[in-house]
Amino acid sequence: IFEVSGWELAATGKFPQTKAMHWHRQSPEWTCSGGLGDGHKHVQCDGHGAEQGSLLCALGYFFDHFAHDELLREYPTPKEPLLVPQELSPLRDLPSDVLDSAHYLRWLVVLLGDLHQPLHWLQGLHDYGRNIRVVWQGERYTLLDFFEEFLPKRVALPGASTLEKQFNEKAMNWGYLTPPELFRVWARESAGTACKIYAAMEVNHADGARNITSPFTLSEELYQEWVSLWTLSATNAGMRLAFVLEDLLEHRRHKEARKEGRGRMHARARARWYNNFLTNAGLAALVVPTLLLFLRWHLGTNARGGRGLVQSLFGKDSLEKC
Repeated sequence: IFEVSGWELAATGKFPQTKAMHWHRQSPEWTCSGGLGDGHKHVQCDGHGAEQGSLLCALGYFFDHFAHDELLREYPTPKEPLLVPQELSPLRDLPSDVLDSAHYLRWLVVLLGDLHQPLHWLQGLHDYGRNIRVVWQGERYTLLDFFEEFLPKRVALPGASTLEKQFNEKAMNWGYLTPPELFRVWARESAGTACKIYAAMEVNHADGARNITSPFTLSEELYQEWVSLWTLSATNAGMRLAFVLEDLLEHRRHKEARKEGRGRMHARARARWYNNFLTNAGLAALVVPTLLLFLRWHLGTNARGGRGLVQSLFGKDSLEKC
């Protein structure tokens, strides 16, 4: 689509206040023992589960710019709405020429990538991994740079055919939720990955304390584990970006059809209709034969002078009164 990394650096360099949108923040901050979100594990843009100008809420805001309300109504009502903010404070003082759909789409793409960067989800004592030094093959890196600069240059992603197969397998399940709900599901996943990264580095002490020694010397075994984590995050980011962009195109088609006075069903809603049809057909295949067998038995009982179903339930006197 465009040079994402170059554009992000240029945008944050020119407008430093937008850096806040690339990281998760909440008050009080979550911990790995408690999980992402507030004390009840709710992840909403209410300041407790996520600050309104932070990563998840900014992502929801930019998606909302392209979404069509009529299309979103085709999905079940979320039990826990994301509470997408009406405005983003990091955008408040930006010039109008960067507050258009083209720039919003760029931010959406970049933030979807950041969503899959595990270390973006927990600031804590380690400042998103900036305060930890990692030693690998005699070279030192910050933990954040190791995951965002070193690994992307060293690790090869799966081939196109493998990715296409994985995409087709996963996209069907993603279609049952709106993208904002998916953003939250994927955020929890990335937060869990961040906890795995930190947990593997922690050292247990005799007094029960646990901490991370910096610099931390990375073993070959742990390096391979991190390669696997990064590969999974990167491939998911690519597939989910493709999914969300396809969804945005469907929203645009829906808007255009609405303007022209034509109805249009979401492509994935049609798929859900077909799946529901198959489910109902399967149930009918069990229920209908059973019902027919029961009716045949009932008729046979009547023909032999036995009490029929109605007589068994209401009795002869009741029938005569009717």
